[in-house]
Amino acid sequence: MDYMNITITDLINDAKARGNEAVEFLKQLVNTKKANKYGDERPLSFIAIKRAYMNRYDPESIPQAKAKAPTMKELVMAL
Repeated sequence: MDYMNITITDLINDAKARGNEAVEFLKQLVNTKKANKYGDERPLSFIAIKRAYMNRYDPESIPQAKAKAPTMKELVMAL
């Protein structure tokens, strides 16, 4: 699956295809609540659910961070 274009329907269909363990994991993610900086418990966002699910079942599809370009100071100090 293309990570950037995944919808909740895609996650549901993939979980069904993978079996009961994946379905239960997806249900657990949807029911998970996380406290924000004010102490309020809020459900996970779709992006967090998608990342956690894909990290477990298809980690190769998650985009990796690009290498940072050297800073001006690093370029000058390399002379």
